[in-house]
Amino acid sequence: MGSAGALPWERKQAHAQQTQEQQNLLLKARAHGIAVSEKAPDVSLADACTEFLEEIRQQRTAKTIAQYTTALDYFQASCPRVNLHAIDRQHLMRFMVFLAEQKHLAPRTIWTKVAIVVQMLKANGITNLLKRRDWPRFVEKVPQAYIAEELRRFFAACDQRERVLFEFFLGTGLREKEVQYATWKDIDFQENTARVTAKARWGFIPKTWEEREVLIPDHLVESLRCHKAAANPDCPWIFPSANGCVSYHFLSECKRIAWRAKLNCGTCHTKQGHCHRGPYCANWFLHKFRATYATNQLRAGTDIRTLQVWMGHKDLASTMRYLKAGYGKDLLAKVNEAFALVTRHEGQGSQEGNTSADAASVLPPSDQSGASFPP
Repeated sequence: MGSAGALPWERKQAHAQQTQEQQNLLLKARAHGIAVSEKAPDVSLADACTEFLEEIRQQRTAKTIAQYTTALDYFQASCPRVNLHAIDRQHLMRFMVFLAEQKHLAPRTIWTKVAIVVQMLKANGITNLLKRRDWPRFVEKVPQAYIAEELRRFFAACDQRERVLFEFFLGTGLREKEVQYATWKDIDFQENTARVTAKARWGFIPKTWEEREVLIPDHLVESLRCHKAAANPDCPWIFPSANGCVSYHFLSECKRIAWRAKLNCGTCHTKQGHCHRGPYCANWFLHKFRATYATNQLRAGTDIRTLQVWMGHKDLASTMRYLKAGYGKDLLAKVNEAFALVTRHEGQGSQEGNTSADAASVLPPSDQSGASFPP
């Protein structure tokens, strides 16, 4: 059987035997005083990619494996008939051009696919091919959060099930897939907590490979109690599809509700259609509920380390992105006060440079009595 049709373990065994034979020949040559340069055996890029995917298959979800496979397939298409150890910086640079010009990918997506290829090369001992300036540059988007008026109108347009579903998104900060696979066993009504747990039977693994627990507000607990009372007792899912299976339609539900509530922006055009004609608005998406949850928690004074655990972030930097922003009357008052301090100081400086006559000339007639007025 050729290497193309061989199973992964057969390729590994053949590679190990070839390496051992070459090592034995190298030792014999050196024993006879023959100088031999030690050179890495040639491995095809296709075999290296296949072996890498097999090795990580047990540590990644099916969705991630699909993303890795696409990136490595694109890389092989950009540099065909190349052995692994012949890969150099120019191959990676051409790969970026290939992704931009032939696949028409955005800079952020190009960065991700290059990172996957670099990871595969690193697993094979090939490192430091790219310089810092070589990596694609992209704009890091500011997390978007819903404002209170948008949410008020959105929930007013929900039916009972929809209201509980999107209260759950907003009140837990869970990711879409975490909500899809949430079961009643994950809710502790006494402790006001929702857990994110692995569901091996259905192939669900938390994104960071760590289960976690999130504290949820009282009103959400009460909504979940009522929702459970009306639910099918034989169905484990909190928000199942109509036939009792895992639902994959939360995003379309969200957009339909926004359309009913007349919340579409009316200007964006998506693959599905123009948002002034139907439920296609790009401003309404599920991750925005998660961003709203994080932003509101930080505004309410939740410790950022605690929020990091609740959000399931591996690093603090991911959580700190939500420190951005504040909106609201309280922060606007602080902005206005800061601007008033600047203008007040500028006004005082200019008055010190004027004579008293000049100062009197710029005052209204009723203010020229010499009385002191606030700026």
